Order: sequence, then structure tokens, then C-alpha cells
Amino acid sequence: MLTRAGIVGRPNVGKSTFFNCLLGRSRAIVGDFAGVTRDYKEELLEIKNFQIQLVDTAGLKSSLITEQDKMINRHTLNLIDQLDIILFVIDAREGVTLEDKEIFQVCRKLNKFILLVANKVETTSIEERFLQEDTNFFGLDNIFCVSSEHKIGIENVINALMDICEENQFQSIKDEKIDHEKKPINIAIVGRPNVGKSTLVNSIIKQQRFVTGPEAGLTRDSNFVFFNWDNVFFKIYDTAGARKKRKIDNFLEKESVKETLRAIKFAQIVILVLEPDELLNAQDQKLASLCEREGRAIVFVVNKSDKVLNRKILDQKLKNTIQNSLPQFKGAFVTYISALKSIGLDRLRKNVMKTYSNWNFRQSTSNLNTWLKAKLEKHAPPTNSEKRKIKLKYIVQSNSRPPTIKIFTSHNGIVSKSYKRYLENSFREDFELIGTPIRIIFQSGGNPFTFSKH
Repeated sequence: MLTRAGIVGRPNVGKSTFFNCLLGRSRAIVGDFAGVTRDYKEELLEIKNFQIQLVDTAGLKSSLITEQDKMINRHTLNLIDQLDIILFVIDAREGVTLEDKEIFQVCRKLNKFILLVANKVETTSIEERFLQEDTNFFGLDNIFCVSSEHKIGIENVINALMDICEENQFQSIKDEKIDHEKKPINIAIVGRPNVGKSTLVNSIIKQQRFVTGPEAGLTRDSNFVFFNWDNVFFKIYDTAGARKKRKIDNFLEKESVKETLRAIKFAQIVILVLEPDELLNAQDQKLASLCEREGRAIVFVVNKSDKVLNRKILDQKLKNTIQNSLPQFKGAFVTYISALKSIGLDRLRKNVMKTYSNWNFRQSTSNLNTWLKAKLEKHAPPTNSEKRKIKLKYIVQSNSRPPTIKIFTSHNGIVSKSYKRYLENSFREDFELIGTPIRIIFQSGGNPFTFSKH
């Protein structure tokens, strides 16, 4: 196991900004108000010949007001107990608060290596004023004054992390074999707020990795976890719930939606989570259409299905909606589950793997041309706008992920939308390519084995 260094402190002291600064890239959503981070975020920090697992945590509160606060605190404290190094962050502008001291006392009892980081030190006057505070309370030799926003003092923190690793022989050398070096199958869990996305991820990985609760909008940032699911290595993205654009009225939710869309682009398989009470509404359909445009395969999941009285009727309703509104995903796998009770997960995994196989579909050129010949005999293409007969001469598969075929034609290569749809539907049905988009490209004239370099 690599060394784990976690960024800890009360809300709004700049932990996520510090996290992004150490990584050298924007990985966590940041805002100028408390409580942006709720789930911890973990990334590999590479320093010269070292690798460290860097963790951004939710802000701890010494005064717990709501049940949600208590839940997030428990979640964060469980994580801190698993750390090797604590980067304890304080807002230097505000100085050392009573809450800082109370949280630090909790961390000290865990017997971890602690580095005290005074953030938001943009000027020497802020630094001088902070150092005059009761910093002796912490009992630490060094205080690292930094400005995450302006990237000041970061190198000193990095050097201190390296020193701790070297002096204590922590496993942080780059050539160590770790799971992150494998090529996982990327899965994005998406859907509307409060459909059970985080609960589903927790259920799959069999641990309470992400904060869950009855309130909508608990997940704000897309986050991922690596998981070996029955000997197949996955990278599973948990995402924030996506609402209608006109209902999004604040910065945080806009950033959350951006992260969700980003997760879809990174994914290979998208699991679209639905609720029985409102199947495939307009927002769900937009998400599915986006998956198709990005070339991502999809598996539909109906969560909370243990509450469904007549699954047969519900299933037929859903399939009709897919056929009418999302014909590109006609026949896609629909898996009925209960994430809370871990029901249907084996079936979900099988459907994910089948869909992934379809997305990676490859077929020989000879078989494709045999197939095309049969389709042409059954239904010849209509004439073009010039009343000239279009001849489909040859077909090759130019790509997979998703399956992409190129058909060489006579004349200007323009084929009617209806005929293209006929070929797409036939291709999907004949080769049983359910759950994956299909790309058909028509190209006129030329040598079918000569492809453009651009």
C-alpha cells in the first residue's frame, strides 16, 4: 500500500484548493463558501521518484447541527484513521479558532504524522500576524505558510512529505506495482438527484465509500473508486444528480453538472439509474442522448425495484419508451435492482460485461460484405436527388468502441436518412449489438483501402 496523506481541517479553510495546488491540476470543485466537499477525493501525487495517495476530505465540524453534519463527520473520521500523514489546514486570515483546536485534538489522538499548514498567506503581514497566534498549542516544530490560490510555499510542504516518507521507510517509490497501473473498464453512474447512485456504488464495492442519505443533492462532485469486481478491474465514477438546465441556479450545481458530463466522456459504459415512479423522463433522455453522441455504451438500471408491484407492466412501458424516444438504444439491457438491499448486482455485472463486449465489437471484412450483400438484396437503396441509382460497393469496419463501419458508394455518397436508419437497425439486430451506439459512414468513390490521414 502506498503512503496516504490526507488534507484535514474545518470547512472553508481552502482544503480543496490546496489539494488541486499540490496535484498541479483542477481535480476538486472549489467555492468561496463552506461545505463544498462532502465525499473524500483521492488522487496519485507524483513527486520526483515518489508516489503518494493524496486525499481531500470534507470539512470537520466540532459543533454538529444536523444529522447530515454528523454523517459527514463520521465518514471523514473513519477515513482519517486510515491515513499515514495528516496535512492539517488552518485559515491564516482568520487565525487559530477554537474549532481548529478541537479538531486538531481529535487528530492528535490518532497518532499520525501531522504537518500544520497555514493557508491563505498571501502577504508577509498575514504570516507575521498568524505566527503571533497561539501556535504553540499544536506542539509542532514547523508551520508551513502557504497560499494555495497563488501557489506560494507549496514546495516546502512537498519536501516535508518526502522527508517523512524517507525517514519512516513508507512505501512510496514510483516503481511499486499498484492497481492504478492496470487498465480498468471505466463506468459512470449517472441519473437524476436522489435515484440512488451513491448507494449503488457503495453496494457494488461493499463499503460505505460515498456519503448517502434521503436528501437530494448530497453528491456534489464526480468521484471515482477502483474496484475488482469478480476478477475484472473497474474504475467506477459516482456523479452528482443532473437536473433540468433551467432549474440550475447556482455556481456549485453548475460545476457539479459539468463534472457529471466530464465523467460520461471518460466512461466506456454508462449506467443510467432510473426510478420506478418516473421512468426515462426528459432529463433521463437527454443524458442517454449525450451518451450516444459521445459514443458511450449504456445499461439502464431501475433502482428501488423491490417496491414495484407489477414489474411486467413497468418493463414493457420502459421498453416502449426506449424504442420510441431512444431508438439508438433499442434492446439495451434493463436491470432491476435494489441498491440498498444489494439485489440484482450479479445480473447488473453480467449486463455491463455483455454491453462492454458489444461496444468493442469487431467483424471481418468478408463477413461484413456478405451481410451488406444480403441487405441490398432485401432492400436496395433509393435513388439520390439527381434520380441516379446509388450503388453501395464495399464495406469495412474502420473502428470499434463504438462499432464504426465505412461503406463506399457511387456518385456523391449521399444516402437517405431512412435507408441509413434501415442499415443501422439491421446491423444492430443481426450482430446483436445492444446497448452500444453504431456509426455508419458513407464515402463515395476511391480505393476502399485508402484512408485519409487527417
